[in-house]
Amino acid sequence: MRRLLLTTASAAAALLLLALPDGPSIEQLFVAQTEAASTTDATCTMPPLEIDGAQEQARLTVPKSSDNGGADLAPVRMVVDPYPSFNGVVVDPVTDLVMMSDTNRKSLLLYKRTAGHPTSPEPAQAFGQIMGPQTGIGFVAGVAMDPAHRELFTVNNDVEDRMVVFDYDDRGNVTPKRLLYVPHQSWGIAFNKKRDEIALSVQTPNMFVVFKRDAQKFDAPIRSVRGPKTEMADPHGIYFDETHNEVFVANHGNFRPAELITSYTAYDARESRQERTGNAFSETARGRFVPSSLTVYDGSAKGDVPPLRAITGPLSQIDWPMGVAVDEANDEIFVANNGDNSVLVFNRTATGNVQPKRVIRGAATGIKGPMGVAIAKDEIWVANFGAHSALVFPRLAAGNVAPRRIVRNAPAGKETSGFGNPYAVAYDTKRKEILVPN
Repeated sequence: MRRLLLTTASAAAALLLLALPDGPSIEQLFVAQTEAASTTDATCTMPPLEIDGAQEQARLTVPKSSDNGGADLAPVRMVVDPYPSFNGVVVDPVTDLVMMSDTNRKSLLLYKRTAGHPTSPEPAQAFGQIMGPQTGIGFVAGVAMDPAHRELFTVNNDVEDRMVVFDYDDRGNVTPKRLLYVPHQSWGIAFNKKRDEIALSVQTPNMFVVFKRDAQKFDAPIRSVRGPKTEMADPHGIYFDETHNEVFVANHGNFRPAELITSYTAYDARESRQERTGNAFSETARGRFVPSSLTVYDGSAKGDVPPLRAITGPLSQIDWPMGVAVDEANDEIFVANNGDNSVLVFNRTATGNVQPKRVIRGAATGIKGPMGVAIAKDEIWVANFGAHSALVFPRLAAGNVAPRRIVRNAPAGKETSGFGNPYAVAYDTKRKEILVPN
């Protein structure tokens, strides 16, 4: 019933906006759908929870016998990864702190910039952790830090549709300083302190949106970049280059036509394979795969605008790029290349089908499933989703080289489950295997 009411409310809001003479802007549609969702109590507004230690333990305890009068049954066995999985990474060179998002345990982890050891198999000691039901942290991806206001940012991808903000000194199960509802499938965060703005990449609509740094609740984006001319296709990593006033976006290459009417929260009805033509719809629109790419835009770009530059093609070796970072002082781009477990380095002004300037790849590097990348104080940080670690390399590292330091979040050799955001499970009776799509 809740979903039906919500879909009705969202559809009504969308129809009202579609009645506008020139159609709704992305900003108008996003605000209307989000507010409609909130009126049905479908979005998670994080009501205060009163759970002490004893209550939490009781909640997590399950019976050990099937003779339980209808209570929850204990599983026969579980497949679970008890350790964090690093995803996004950001370095604050002012305070010498590093923050990484943890999609597995749903937390933010802070480390000293000098943390880690080149050979120790033991986990590094975290400087602090923000974790718990009060935090609003779920399937988190992008992260950002603002040393001037001492604020920590992270965005929830796929599920919760919100960005949460904390103070530098926050630890444990704390309520966010503020939260902002964001478009569904927001993934990366790019912070520009000069403009006091936050840019978020959004996967399925192939766009990025820009908010004021202190935006909260239902504040609308101040501008967005979206449309077929942008050449974005399933954008993930995003970086705001303050020095040159440019926005860099890493694209997987899964393209959905920009003309599709799309929903902006996880709770709205989907209208897949429908293309809007004036006020009519057809069934001709189809998605497609395009080569992975890195696209660059003017920092003030708005609407359906072509990129200033784009790096794509077989020579570039770009393959499922995740995080992207720019060394603004040395004019270099760093890409966490998830498709082949590498870090690619390009000249900042590179364009077209060009070879990387340097590549960090090989067994000695320890790179496995890189998700985030950051550059600070002549060091490259790589968030290693596939190996319970973050790796630190010298800025000029190239080839099959060992990292300068390894920041482990689990003892060396501990396998990762590989779970990203599993929504279903199936059993293959022929092969006797459990299949878990992420």
